Amino acid sequence: MSYQVIARKWRPQTFRDLVGQQHVTETLKNAILNNRVAHAYIFSGARGVGKTTAARILAKALNCVKGPTPEPCGVCDSCREIAAGTSLDVIEIDAASNRGIDQIRELREMVRYVPAASRTKVVILDEAHMLTGEASNALLKTLEEPPDRVVFVMATTEPENLEDTIRSRSQHFHFRALTFAEITKRLDEIAQKEELKIEPGAMAVIARMAEGSLRDALSLLEQARAYCGDIIPDDQVRALLGVVPEDALEELVGAVAAGSADRALGLVHTFQKEGRNLQHFCREAIRHMRNLLIARVCGADSELIAATPDQRPAIAKAAALFSEEDLTRFFQILLQTDDDLRRKPDPRVHLEMGLLRLINASRLAPLEELLAELKSGAPGGTSSGTARAASSTLRQTAPPPKVLTQTFAPAASAHPEASQRFASPSEAGDATTATTPGVKAPNDSKETIRVSGISHEQVAEIKSAIQAEQKFLGELVEHSSGWELEGAELRIYFSPEKRPFAEMIEGREPLERIRAVSSNVLGRAVRVCARLDSVAAAAAASGSQELRAQFERDPLVRSMLERFGGKITEVRSRQQEK
Repeated sequence: MSYQVIARKWRPQTFRDLVGQQHVTETLKNAILNNRVAHAYIFSGARGVGKTTAARILAKALNCVKGPTPEPCGVCDSCREIAAGTSLDVIEIDAASNRGIDQIRELREMVRYVPAASRTKVVILDEAHMLTGEASNALLKTLEEPPDRVVFVMATTEPENLEDTIRSRSQHFHFRALTFAEITKRLDEIAQKEELKIEPGAMAVIARMAEGSLRDALSLLEQARAYCGDIIPDDQVRALLGVVPEDALEELVGAVAAGSADRALGLVHTFQKEGRNLQHFCREAIRHMRNLLIARVCGADSELIAATPDQRPAIAKAAALFSEEDLTRFFQILLQTDDDLRRKPDPRVHLEMGLLRLINASRLAPLEELLAELKSGAPGGTSSGTARAASSTLRQTAPPPKVLTQTFAPAASAHPEASQRFASPSEAGDATTATTPGVKAPNDSKETIRVSGISHEQVAEIKSAIQAEQKFLGELVEHSSGWELEGAELRIYFSPEKRPFAEMIEGREPLERIRAVSSNVLGRAVRVCARLDSVAAAAAASGSQELRAQFERDPLVRSMLERFGGKITEVRSRQQEK
C-alpha cells in the first residue's frame, strides 16, 4: 500500500474524532437518532476545520449496516467504501472545477435513481459557492423537490456567496476555527501514535502557523518530520518555517523595556544578514505582543494565550515590565508596521522605523501620572472642579503619529475666554493647545457700533431697508463695527476678524444695493466702501497681550510648558477662532 501523509492517515472517521465542532456533531447525531435528517445541509467555515470530513462521516452514519447510527462501525463494506472514496452512492463533486449547468444537469439525472447498494445516496458539493448562477438555479429545483433517500451536503468557505434561495432550503452549520490548545492537543496525540518526539516549542510554532486549521497543522508536522526525522527540535522547525527564534522576541522586549534603539536595530541587521523574512518577524512580534497583553489583562493562565505551559512564566515576567496602556500602544504600532511592510517597498527601513516607534512609545509618561503631576503642581487657588475639567478634556494620541496633541481647560478665573497655542522649541510637531469657554471678544457684533457723521437711527434704518430687500446682505452688514459719513462717502467698518464679511460686501452688486438704500435714507447721493477697523484691531491686539500675560501667570499652563518643554507662540480669542 502506498504511503499516506499524516493528514490523510489520521483523518477523523467518527463524529467523536472530529475536533472542536461539538455544536455540529451533537446536532447531527441527534437528528440521526430521531430520524430527522434534513435533505440539504450547508457546512461553512475556514479551510481545514472538518467540513468535508463531517460530510463523509454523515454518509457513513446513514449507510452503516448497523444504522442509521450516530456511531458508524467503520468495518462494514459500506463504511470502508465511503472511507476509501469508492462508494457508488456517495458522490463527491468539486464545484470549483465542475461549476457549470451541464454538470448540475448530469447530477440531477444521477440522483433520480435509487441508491445502488446503500440506504441513502449522499451528494457532497465542495466549494459550492463557485457554482454559476445558472447551475445554482438548476440545483435549486432539485432542492425544492428532492428525490427520496438523497441528502445534499454543500461545503463552502464563503457561504454568503451562495444563492439566498439555496440557503433558505438548507440547514446551515458553521465550523469554527480551532484554538491553539485544541490543535496542540491533537498534534501531541498524533505524535505519540507516530512515535515522534517533538519539542513543546516546535509544537507551539506549528500550532500558531496553522492559524486555526488542523489540516494545515498536520501538513506542517509532516513537513517537519521529513526535515528533522523522528526527533523534531524547536530550532530546526523555526528554521524550516522561517520563524524567528524565541530569544529574538525576548531580545526585542528587552530592548523596548530598556529603551535601547541600538539593540532593536541590531535585530533587524541580524535578520537581514541571515536572509530571514522581515515580515515574518513582524508578525511573530505581533503574536508575542498579543500574548503579553492578554497575560497583563487576563493573567498568564488564560486560555487565550497561544503558548505552551513552559512558555507562560517567561510571558508573565515580560508582561509585568509594561502597563496595559503600553502594550496596547505597542500592538497598534506593530500592526501599522506590518501594513507598511506589505504595501511599501524597502521592508528593512519600515521595520526599523516601526521598532524605533516602539522604543519612543515606551518613554511616554502614563496619562494618569501626567494628570497627577498637574494636579499636585497647581496652587491652592486652583479649584478641584478645574482639575476635574482638565482631567476630563485631556486627550493624548498614541504613536505612531509624530504629533502629540493635548487639550485642557485652564482656570476660568484667570482668563475667561482665550485660545493659546504652545509649540516645543524644536518646532518639530509636538504641540499643546489650551482652550477655555467664556467671555465676549472685542468688537462683538452685539455691542453698540461706533458712528461718525451719521446718526444711530439712520444706520438702523439703512440696515432695516437692506434686510427687507436682501436678507443675506442684511446679515453681512449686521457684523459691522462702525459707520462713518464724510462728505459724500459712507464708510462701513469691520473688525479684523470679520474680514470675510467686508470682502463679500466689496463686490460690485452688494455695494450698489447698499449705495441705493443709503442714498434713499440720507436723502442725497453717497458713495459706499467697506474698510477694516483700525480701532478694533488695536483693541484686539491689546486684549491678546492681556490674555497672553494671564496665561503666562497661570500655574497649570506653566506646568504644561515645563512638562513638555514648550513655549507660547500665539494667543487668540474665542471669537478669533471662529
